[in-house]
Amino acid sequence: MSKHYGEHEMHANSRESEPADVTNNQSQVVYEDKYLKVTEEALVVKLYYFPTLGSRTIRWEEIEWVKMASEANIGWLGLKMWGMGFGSVWWNCKARLLNVGNSRNGRRLVNRLSDILATNIVIKVKRACIRPGSFVEHPEAAMAVIGQLLYYNHSHTE
Repeated sequence: MSKHYGEHEMHANSRESEPADVTNNQSQVVYEDKYLKVTEEALVVKLYYFPTLGSRTIRWEEIEWVKMASEANIGWLGLKMWGMGFGSVWWNCKARLLNVGNSRNGRRLVNRLSDILATNIVIKVKRACIRPGSFVEHPEAAMAVIGQLLYYNHSHTE
């Protein structure tokens, strides 16, 4: 069964997200790991901008959908450790291709494509050609929260 989070026919007016931080003390963090922060106001992709490692904040109203990389038809050529591979996804900084924690004979192993696709998300921002991508430490928990917030914010903006 394919899971599509926040994929609705939504055409509300919004502008492309900016690096400005809209998350403040009043906005509750509902999920956070080293690479991604989910608040009631926005989705924050950490370690995004090159070369500063700054975060990209995307308000819920600006997001069309969020999918696991496997559901967004990402292949080997579309992946990159930081930046854009051959495709339209700009990835945050993460050694997603190399499996540094698991080694045989002292050598680094390359992660399997299925493992990479199961732990990375792709975000479709309305009226934007470039889609942000991020590694997620706990994909099921993150996607459950993201799906709820997308549904809530899209159903209240029509």
